[in-house]
Amino acid sequence: MKNVLLNCLKQLVILILIGTLSGLIVGLYQLGIQNIVRISTFMYSSKEPFIIVILIFLVGFCAVFNNFIILKDKNIDGSGIPSMKLARRKKLPVSYLKDIPYQILNSYASTFTGFTLGSEGPSVVLASKISYGVNKIFKNRNETYDELAEGVGFGSAFLSPLAGFCYSIEESLESKLTFCKIISALIMIISAYFITTLINQNHLLNLVSFSQISLNDCYIFPFLLVINLVVSVFFIKLMLFLRAFFIKHSDNKLVKFRSFPLFLPTFILNLFLLSFMQSGGKLIGNVNDYTSLVLLFSILLLRFMLTAFSGSGDVTGGLVIPIMALGAINGQIVSVISTSLFGLEPSLYPLINLISALMLFSFTIQTPFTSIALLFSTIIYTTNSLYDSLSALPLFTLTLLLGYLIMTRLFKIKSLYEGMIDVTNKYNKSENH
Repeated sequence: MKNVLLNCLKQLVILILIGTLSGLIVGLYQLGIQNIVRISTFMYSSKEPFIIVILIFLVGFCAVFNNFIILKDKNIDGSGIPSMKLARRKKLPVSYLKDIPYQILNSYASTFTGFTLGSEGPSVVLASKISYGVNKIFKNRNETYDELAEGVGFGSAFLSPLAGFCYSIEESLESKLTFCKIISALIMIISAYFITTLINQNHLLNLVSFSQISLNDCYIFPFLLVINLVVSVFFIKLMLFLRAFFIKHSDNKLVKFRSFPLFLPTFILNLFLLSFMQSGGKLIGNVNDYTSLVLLFSILLLRFMLTAFSGSGDVTGGLVIPIMALGAINGQIVSVISTSLFGLEPSLYPLINLISALMLFSFTIQTPFTSIALLFSTIIYTTNSLYDSLSALPLFTLTLLLGYLIMTRLFKIKSLYEGMIDVTNKYNKSENH
């Protein structure tokens, strides 16, 4: 009995420590990202020749630094989520002492340069690797903590413990869901939330204001469903094609150092099209100002290609916010057309764009309940109104679940991360044979 109690106390200490350290490190990481975005935006917006010269030097340094770090540690390529999941399934050791600082520094380099990549993916990986490190220090064999900790990083990045909890549960559904897992996830997420909110107050999805959708405007949901399903399928297919191509030709020097050519167009595009670049967080909030369909389709195509190539281009950064940005553009396209054809009120654009952003995220990553939780927490954060949050959820939930069934049952398409893992496994096996 005494040993059981001592083990329960040990597990509680480990869970609180994982949550606390994750909240601390992810909070500091997110705070650093915000400051780097401010500096980068200032320099790209400047017309001073001296500032531009410094910017060119710094972007060049980031390109060299990125390649040096990636060659030393392949585990931080992209968001790092597929590599982390693959290592966990094959029970490979994780170099957390090396991976954590490298992940943070290289994410800062890609953020400063202005790549269309986000900070939420690295946040997920950071929390999982912190869990791995704490378990190793305490000689604890409960590997489910590393999996559940992904939600801790996600929730800390979005300042939404509810979304973090849903992400933990959805990501751990491949193994048996138990009451112990639920309690463990809650302890870690609550511990992290109290710490990270002391450091970081920036919600990655922040609406200034919005109007609620009435029953008369619900016709817009089928259109949002269709456009986001189409974009999701094409995005997943392109990402998997690029991953397979780059793995297959990994010995080619142009492929091996493919991030170098990406830095130059990213730099040029940020100089002239800054409002459409970077992770897409600002674009999600500002896209409702664009009413030209030609412009909207151009932005969609530009960011679609940039996000796909950046996400598979040997640079560090997440895909969640960039995917949401694509979804927000889809929402604005549908909204502008609906205004022209059916007289949709422009005051509805912000909420429709948020709903569309979360739809595309849900269909691509296949985490519908995380998307529902994010919509709820974002509206609560904006309005402090429980009624406004709950009134938007029923139809959104039905649409998400329908889209999820279409993706998984009708199209039989796996989530982006699972697809990337399958591609990696396939080509690794072929190389071994």
